[in-house]
Amino acid sequence: MSKTESSSGTQRLPLSEVVSDCVKRWFKDTLKEAKAGDVNMQVLVGQMYYSGYGVPRDAQKVFSFFSSSF
Repeated sequence: MSKTESSSGTQRLPLSEVVSDCVKRWFKDTLKEAKAGDVNMQVLVGQMYYSGYGVPRDAQKVFSFFSSSF
């Protein structure tokens, strides 16, 4: 991660990197709950794979999570 220095001398990350990291961590947490059997999280993981939100788009995994949730 690239850091920039603010006028106060503290190191700061670009907002885009902070958001990207948060989205990836959200995906990991959601995936953990989906694998534990939470149907709502299975649907959400499928949607995340479909849209590429926090993870690369993957049609195979979309089908896998949607079919396991119903």
